[in-house]
Amino acid sequence: MSAPDRAFPRLAQEEGFRSRLYADTRGYQTLGYGFNVSAGITQRAAAALLRAQLEELHEALCAYSWYENLDEARQAVCLDIAFNDGLHGLVLGFPKMIAALSTQNWTVAASECHVTNPELASRYDALAKILLTGASA
Repeated sequence: MSAPDRAFPRLAQEEGFRSRLYADTRGYQTLGYGFNVSAGITQRAAAALLRAQLEELHEALCAYSWYENLDEARQAVCLDIAFNDGLHGLVLGFPKMIAALSTQNWTVAASECHVTNPELASRYDALAKILLTGASA
């Protein structure tokens, strides 16, 4: 067992978990198990957090048969949208796309994968292409 493996359960218990920002004993903005938000985050830690968030979203989306029946490339598109718009943003905000995904109508799914925000248009165009072709970029 590694030193981090040994330290983890003790620190998790000592720090306690808080899902919202709070000021620690020194006044630093803190989150989770004593993570000092004010100090910033390393790319490695941010990548681990992103992976954990995607795994949680994937587990939540697996409750939907339309999602479970998709190939991984198209599931990844749904994860991208859910990460940015939230799970409910995907499920409630893209009903026509989801209906098309349910019937594997890739043309309609791709055409329904759009947003009105011009700053995000190229991103959603790329996602639509993945829905249409099933090929990841």
